Amino acid sequence: ELEVNWGDGTISVVPRVSKIELPDYYNKNTYIGEHTYPGPGIYKITMEDQNRNYGVKNIPNSVDQPFTLQTIVNINPAFEGNSTPILTYPPIDKAKLNATFIHNPGAYDPDGDSLAYRLTVCLGENGLPINGFTFPYASDSLVVDKLSGDLIWERPQQTGIYNVAMIIEEWRYYQQTKSYIKISELLRDIQIEVVE
Repeated sequence: ELEVNWGDGTISVVPRVSKIELPDYYNKNTYIGEHTYPGPGIYKITMEDQNRNYGVKNIPNSVDQPFTLQTIVNINPAFEGNSTPILTYPPIDKAKLNATFIHNPGAYDPDGDSLAYRLTVCLGENGLPINGFTFPYASDSLVVDKLSGDLIWERPQQTGIYNVAMIIEEWRYYQQTKSYIKISELLRDIQIEVVE
């Protein structure tokens, strides 16, 4: 089970409904919880796990740093319902030393809303940026393509485990105003192992 802060002053313990073993000693855990909000508004849903993996090179003392995920939702009756983006690719990946690495979350929106992506820092305790977090060193660049969602790491220079994060924004076009409105954003925290 996990504790979820719904962003409206309430916290729930959400049960794990499935656990699937993946290669390299990883598990995919699925948690499902239901919550009713008191009314329209912008709410930040947060989940904080007490320990990251040991030995993450770009997070000092990583095993003692909380692992935090967040989703911000804009609840508004005018939106006529919404499902946040679904990510189909696991947040773990392997990169080859000195070779261009690309990770894509495989995101799609069930409602057909537009998605935009950007690089961000990993979050720790209380949803704050981790003190001492640095982006992994690249021989050229580490960027996220804002339209495709590709995280592109040009030639990693050192083997080991690294964590990076991206924000996935959901935008809906409104004919009445002829403009886009951001209706959600979620944080994806990715673990990348650079190998020879």
